[in-house]
Amino acid sequence: MDKWADEGIEPPASNYPSVSNGTLVSLPQAAASFPIIPGVSFPTVYDTYELLIFGPLFNSLGGVLTIQPPLNGPSYVIKLPKTDQDGIQLAGVHQIESRVPLGTSTGWNIRTPAHRGPNLCGLTGSYFPFATTKAQRMADGDPRLSLQELYGSHSGFVNAVKTAARELVDERFLLKVDADADISAAEASNVLQ
Repeated sequence: MDKWADEGIEPPASNYPSVSNGTLVSLPQAAASFPIIPGVSFPTVYDTYELLIFGPLFNSLGGVLTIQPPLNGPSYVIKLPKTDQDGIQLAGVHQIESRVPLGTSTGWNIRTPAHRGPNLCGLTGSYFPFATTKAQRMADGDPRLSLQELYGSHSGFVNAVKTAARELVDERFLLKVDADADISAAEASNVLQ
């Protein structure tokens, strides 16, 4: 943003999820694109949001609140991000964690049946790690590739992080100092050690 303001260099193009390019979809479409991970259920419900009706003297610009508490009006249409075969959202700015994933991270978490399931846990996501080996993945029935299949070895993982970090710096989504920190963290990690 500084380069845009100071030097007139426009920021990277938006990659926000969108209905027009098919990356923002209905609940059934989002569920169909999400991988079938053993022991994981895709949400069957989502939180809804209603337009609040404050009376005839109130509109989108403000006004006088004549109905208190407000009435619930029509619900907003809710769309969800579509994912790839690993459950990673197609759209958005993909940082190291989604370019070189160790598992599937979601923006949702489902309550247990004892605690109002299948409602969602507000402001809580989930993480479902990849199997380490192909044999473990096959035994578990997980369709997502294992770490071994994705990266081969620890050095393969580190090289993938280096490539992703370089791309992010080139795309102006990551500072070099932060890319260097991500690479150091990958080198020090125990991934495929």
